[in-house]
Amino acid sequence: MAPGLILLAGTSESGKSSAGSYFAQEHHAHRIKIRTLLADLTSGRPATHEGVPMREGFDHREFLTVVRRLRESGDPQVLVIESFIDADLADATRRSWVAPARIVFITATHANRIARLTANAGISPEEAAAAIDRKDARKRVVEQWQQWRSLADDWIDNDGDIPGFLAELDAVLIRLNDQHDRVKG
Repeated sequence: MAPGLILLAGTSESGKSSAGSYFAQEHHAHRIKIRTLLADLTSGRPATHEGVPMREGFDHREFLTVVRRLRESGDPQVLVIESFIDADLADATRRSWVAPARIVFITATHANRIARLTANAGISPEEAAAAIDRKDARKRVVEQWQQWRSLADDWIDNDGDIPGFLAELDAVLIRLNDQHDRVKG
């Protein structure tokens, strides 16, 4: 059977990378950043995001073909694709997967996201706020908010402490494994 699939989405500086890293390090999931997959596409137009070449305006069918090939690469129990920015694409990916799949949306208050970026990047709060606002606009976060709310299997408000966040991630994995067991049984 194909591995379970976790699709991580959310606002910038909310904890998506921390979640992907946690699943990979603590649960031996195969973690892939979506921009790695986008760089392999031929459709759409070349673009650069945060210094990484990728594609924008690509054919969703080509993306799904690339994702389906991941099922055949190795034997991880869980595959994590990090940083979905398009709700329709996340939903199509979940629906096309042949094993249990979950969309996990992670968010945090604007103030917490600014504080995280300020601390992590060593920039001023004003610079951090401007960077976050630019990223959220590029990701069309506000525009897709209600769609993410209706599609997400798990919604994590990451404004608490780290142990609480990790416990929520563990709960996501438990629910995915429960789905997997029901499919096998």
